[in-house]
Amino acid sequence: MNDWVDNDWAKGRNQYLTFLIRIRDEKLIQKIIEIQDKLSAIPCVDPFPKDYFHITVKGCGFPVESEIYEDDIPIENSQKIVSQAKEVLQTFHKFNVVLPKLNIFSEVVLIEVHDEGKIGELNKGLQAIPEIKKMKFDYPNLLPHISIAQFQNNQEFTRLISYVEKLRETEFGELTINHIELVNAHLSGSYPTLKTIHAFKLR
Repeated sequence: MNDWVDNDWAKGRNQYLTFLIRIRDEKLIQKIIEIQDKLSAIPCVDPFPKDYFHITVKGCGFPVESEIYEDDIPIENSQKIVSQAKEVLQTFHKFNVVLPKLNIFSEVVLIEVHDEGKIGELNKGLQAIPEIKKMKFDYPNLLPHISIAQFQNNQEFTRLISYVEKLRETEFGELTINHIELVNAHLSGSYPTLKTIHAFKLR
């Protein structure tokens, strides 16, 4: 898999700020790893490590010294984002999500997250922060999910589609969401590494 910094989205930038829900439930992590092990028999599959498992809530942009692109954020705005996110997120209560099945996007194998619109509400709330950029996949285009593997090539891709179809109805249970984290995703490498800047506890 190519370095994420080199893809069209990153344009050579090596850090990305985003609000997300880290997956720390060990029972769920083990279930994901079991499915990854099955999928790994197919050459095009590149499983993500467990430290990467997450549900995106709201992308913010790329922290940079000087703005060039529309989705750049001046690096000094990070603390403003934290303080304003505290105001926004203190009004939200913890909630449960259901993880009922596997699916495929154009670049990843994922677990669908059914949340009765709760993550969309969080996304809408965070959109009100002036320092955060409006993103293509913000609400109402937000589709909550957990990416578990990316595609490193096209080798036996049609076999993967057939295999995921057989595994599609795999149930991963429920998850209680009680924290949202602002993370700095470091993009150098074959997958981002996530460093938490601040964790926000829901009521």
